[in-house]
Amino acid sequence: MKKKLISLFLCASLAASMLVGCGSTEEPVTTEVEEATEEVATTEEVASELPTITFTHGYYHDESEWPAAAEMRAIYQEFADAHADEFNFVVVADESGAEGIYNTALNDLGAGSFYDIADFGGWNITPVAAAAGAIVDLKPYLDEDAAFKAGVGVCYDQNLTEDGAIYSVREQIEGVGFWYNEALFAQAGAKVPSEWSTWADFDAAVDALVAAGITPFGLNAGWPTNILLAGYSQRSEASRAFYEGGATVESFDDETFKASMEFMQKNVLQKIDAANFGPGGDSDEAYRSEFFAGNTAMLFNGVWDAGGSVGCEAGAENIKPAVFPTDEAGKTAALLSGGCGFVVGSHLDEAQTAAAIEFIKYMTSPEIAARIIEKGIGMAPSTEVDYDALASVVTTDDAKLLVEACRLCQNADYQALGLGNTFGDAEGEIQAKYAGLKDGSKTVEDVVAELNDFLAAAE
Repeated sequence: MKKKLISLFLCASLAASMLVGCGSTEEPVTTEVEEATEEVATTEEVASELPTITFTHGYYHDESEWPAAAEMRAIYQEFADAHADEFNFVVVADESGAEGIYNTALNDLGAGSFYDIADFGGWNITPVAAAAGAIVDLKPYLDEDAAFKAGVGVCYDQNLTEDGAIYSVREQIEGVGFWYNEALFAQAGAKVPSEWSTWADFDAAVDALVAAGITPFGLNAGWPTNILLAGYSQRSEASRAFYEGGATVESFDDETFKASMEFMQKNVLQKIDAANFGPGGDSDEAYRSEFFAGNTAMLFNGVWDAGGSVGCEAGAENIKPAVFPTDEAGKTAALLSGGCGFVVGSHLDEAQTAAAIEFIKYMTSPEIAARIIEKGIGMAPSTEVDYDALASVVTTDDAKLLVEACRLCQNADYQALGLGNTFGDAEGEIQAKYAGLKDGSKTVEDVVAELNDFLAAAE
């Protein structure tokens, strides 16, 4: 039976070909395969006529290794798919990460080329790329779109250069305050940070904790101590002015700086024993593990440490976020650091540049900002995030903590860059003095003199 059907089909095909060959006026037969092929060809032709832009990022990690990376890739791809009929947005994950993207950019600049658009994830390519004329000033686009400007939040002022340009903004920022164990404060009879009015309340709480035999915090000669110093430096108008000068200060012989170092020595470093003061460095995270184990009352770290509360011995229900007090009763301060993120190449044509700007607007929109926070990826800079709405949809304890921590940082009366972002190379010199201040081998005047020697040597 199959042979007969095949024979009939061949005969019919032969007859059709003979009619065509004899000049028949009938329409040629078009198969479904031919129609599909023509459709694909047409689609490819249209796509080839659209502007193409390549976006390079460092979220290459497998979902099992880092779920946030998979979420970010999904966010990027959704943008590409939504604009497929307008432009070709090619998303490329670089497995060398943000540092690799930065190093590649340095090499490419030497050869006179640059990325179409890339996320540098905090690695500051802007000075050298701007000097080479290789990147786009985003300020005109921000100034003409109020929603865009609100979406980049603190990045607008923080990334504004001396020549009045803004070469980079980010969709995530480092939001830093601190965390506390409510149960340990209650045990010591101390006023919790949410009730503090000024730094005097901090001092009283530390004294109460110590008197109750509770270690107030674990610190090291690095990151957490830098956070506390930066937070205390926001206490007054004068101290904020000196701190903001950062890498441009000509002398550390400033009364507000000396008062900050005296506070660190007497009110902080000398109130914890040596067992709770680590050497610093990336491998020294005892200050975190001790806090989440329930052995210390405060942890100076960013909003991202909401995840540390999951299943911790201290009890997730006891972990609360806070921001720093000031000496202005009731006013608070937080550290919000944007830094270098999205950077657009100046070699793009008008249509490609428009596509790049559209992407950055998308990434800093209230919708994506809320998603970044809700999914536990981090803190968004947008001032348009509805934190009440977010709080009503998140369900896990760590997500709730992250939302509240971000809200506190965003609503702080004063917002400053972190110590490293502000003081540059001097950050390492400052933190090198903590051990001497703790054991009493250095005075505040010694620290000031040594820091000024560093400034003189750097000239």
